[in-house]
Amino acid sequence: MQLPLGSLRRMLRGVEQGEMFGAALPLAAAASRLPDDALVPGVAVFSRRALPLAAWTNGLEIAGVTADVERACLVLETGVNQRWRYGGWRASPQSAEEAAGWEASKKEGGGLHFLAIQPDPDGEELSGLWLLLDRPPPAI
Repeated sequence: MQLPLGSLRRMLRGVEQGEMFGAALPLAAAASRLPDDALVPGVAVFSRRALPLAAWTNGLEIAGVTADVERACLVLETGVNQRWRYGGWRASPQSAEEAAGWEASKKEGGGLHFLAIQPDPDGEELSGLWLLLDRPPPAI
């Protein structure tokens, strides 16, 4: 899934105003130089328990979301050394190609991506939204 950066900026106002869970810390640095029509890849999670899931997710220091093609799952990277298996899909050549394409799209955008949690796949209501940025670990 991809959304225009301008739409994400508008949705993130709900996070800034405390109307939903989330974070947009990398927005100022990574996205300030991008136009509103730049497409940002992301993942939308739909759950009847969207609010508790968003609250749990908000308690983590999310570093990014990665598609693990070999394991056919999403990986939520938190902190320096924690990774959570966040969701999976049925392994197939097509799903592997889609996951690899999503990762390539993320890389083309400088690592900028998002995670959204929604109670209804047909609605526009969000329980949580995180704008994330893949960054290499600091050199030691």
